[in-house]
Amino acid sequence: MLKRLVAVILSMQPVLASAETLEAIGLYAWETESIQGISGLEVTDDGAGFVAVSDRGWWIEGRFDRKGDAIVGVDLDGIRPIIGNDGLPVAARRVGDWSDAEGLAFAPDGSAYVAFERWAHVSRFGPELGVGQWIKDHPTFYDHAENWQLEATAVAPDGTVYVFSEKPLLDGFPIYRLGADKLWTIDGYLPEQDIFAIVGADFADDGALYLLERKLVVGLWWQNRIRRVRLDGSEDVILWTGERGEYENLEGISVWRDEADLRLTLVSDNNGANNTPTQFVEFRLVK
Repeated sequence: MLKRLVAVILSMQPVLASAETLEAIGLYAWETESIQGISGLEVTDDGAGFVAVSDRGWWIEGRFDRKGDAIVGVDLDGIRPIIGNDGLPVAARRVGDWSDAEGLAFAPDGSAYVAFERWAHVSRFGPELGVGQWIKDHPTFYDHAENWQLEATAVAPDGTVYVFSEKPLLDGFPIYRLGADKLWTIDGYLPEQDIFAIVGADFADDGALYLLERKLVVGLWWQNRIRRVRLDGSEDVILWTGERGEYENLEGISVWRDEADLRLTLVSDNNGANNTPTQFVEFRLVK
């Protein structure tokens, strides 16, 4: 009950600026027509490799070529279809090849949790990323408007799984938590600020939750920002807000630590546009 009350209090707090900032490390534009629509991203602990999901229903695995801190190339290790709990590619569930896999997070045991948007649900995949196991939906998953449903998944350091919607309900963004009974509960709400939507989430090793948020300005420019919250209600701050049109449609975020600093790697969803590259954008947390 206390956790629920703390989260409700958090929903009433204003979003503040932080004394810490994010320093841009670099931008790499991946020019490839073979890979489109990346929405969820997990970077390996050493920052060298990654696993991603696309909203067309694919697992994407690869490695970064780096020069110093900056990404200067991407080596693709492989792509394969995401298999649903019925043993079929998840893209087969909808007309055409859109499956809307949006959020990705790995648990300490190596299993992966993927949030799907249009058929709002979450599936668990074993470490081998084989057949998915559907997790029973929370009733309010169906209360979100079309194309504004589940968008971000994050696993806390203790292994607790959370999922977030792109747009809020009446009380704010629900904090969906997966319990030991494999049922979702709402642990309160995060406030919406300045019409930004939640599109990505990842926990740092200290338990802070980093949210990637974005909005479409005047129907022409994407604007992105990074927000940090603690689910005990002790923090809700904005670490960085990009300029209008500074980056493309950033949707995936992965938080990891190098030898010196906390690092954030973001990826853009090019929405299947062949003339729009997939952007990898990286930041370092500066105290």
